[in-house]
Amino acid sequence: MRFTIITDTYPPEVNGVAMTLNRLADGLVQLGHDVEVVHPKRDGESDSISGSGVRSFLVPGFPVPKYPELRMGFPQGLQLAARWKEARPDAIYVATEGLLGNSAVGAARSMKIPIVSGYHTNFAQYMGCYRVPMLEKITMHYLKAMHNRTFCTMAPTEEMAGELRAEGFENVKVMGRGVDANLFSPDKRDESLRGKWGAGPDDVVAICVGRIAPEKNLPLAIDAFLAERKGSPGMKFVLVGSGPEEEELAERYGDDVIWAGVQRGEDLARHYASADLFLFPSLTETYGNVLVEAMASGLVALGFRYAAAEMHVFDGENGFTVDCDNVDGFAPKLREVLAMRASWPEIQAAARAKATELSWEAVFRRFEEQLTLAAASVELEPPELAAA
Repeated sequence: MRFTIITDTYPPEVNGVAMTLNRLADGLVQLGHDVEVVHPKRDGESDSISGSGVRSFLVPGFPVPKYPELRMGFPQGLQLAARWKEARPDAIYVATEGLLGNSAVGAARSMKIPIVSGYHTNFAQYMGCYRVPMLEKITMHYLKAMHNRTFCTMAPTEEMAGELRAEGFENVKVMGRGVDANLFSPDKRDESLRGKWGAGPDDVVAICVGRIAPEKNLPLAIDAFLAERKGSPGMKFVLVGSGPEEEELAERYGDDVIWAGVQRGEDLARHYASADLFLFPSLTETYGNVLVEAMASGLVALGFRYAAAEMHVFDGENGFTVDCDNVDGFAPKLREVLAMRASWPEIQAAARAKATELSWEAVFRRFEEQLTLAAASVELEPPELAAA
């Protein structure tokens, strides 16, 4: 079948949505489908076909405020409609809800092309993190209106699906996430990298991976760890990633944090595996790919009990969790985790074992199933005017 994915973010951009969509597109090609990804053009980029066989169709975009490395697509309803008249997709998947995604929904409905949408990011919840909480309800209303114009909305967890249904989202389905347990593995541990960090073989290294942004709640983890490090100078805190809060946090913490920058592929895998403890203080995830990547890498993980942590972490067995309504409990829980260091080898082995169960192949099949069902669905109700 012919499928089109619409997104504002895609590799080489580094974030959970981009990496997930790359996996999903590659997976559909592996299953024998024709796949095109529509996303904003970056400087020097041109339409191409990747080594996996995924085609890219690039559209004009503009830099995202505070994220100059990311771009958001302009509305492309007319252009997409013209393209789809030449080569009609059997179904489209809208992964991001910006101007590009909304215009794609309008164009597809005008042509009666079935649409599946994905809920990848908690944009409404971000409003509070960026100190504009008055926009949270408006944002949720916009998201609900757009998603309810699609055949179904795919959420990454049953918990997230329940929250969306409670908000009035219709026909919400669950499609989980996988992890590449060959890439992310304890075997990638690199003592020379630990040496660069100034950590000896028995020193505890904590790591955070992701955007350095307000919604990630990073000071909670850094402050908790630094408080426990007093008297133990060998303990190190490594932060992998970049983002709008990087400069502010660098001024605040300085040399107390090892700033590793953006890492990809094998280098990212080495950074995970060369640490011992993964701290995940975010409260705004729809899933949290980095948590299961850390588990696959054999780390002891500590995070809040929701999304991927609620699904895959069993407190005290293969990691540790804190109730979401107990933010002040994160630091005491970290103290408890550090006091249980003798039990870490068993917890790390159990984390790795759980992560190896999370197959991307099963996710690909679920994605294919929903797109195929949409393609076979009855005609949509009379469409609204296509977005230009």
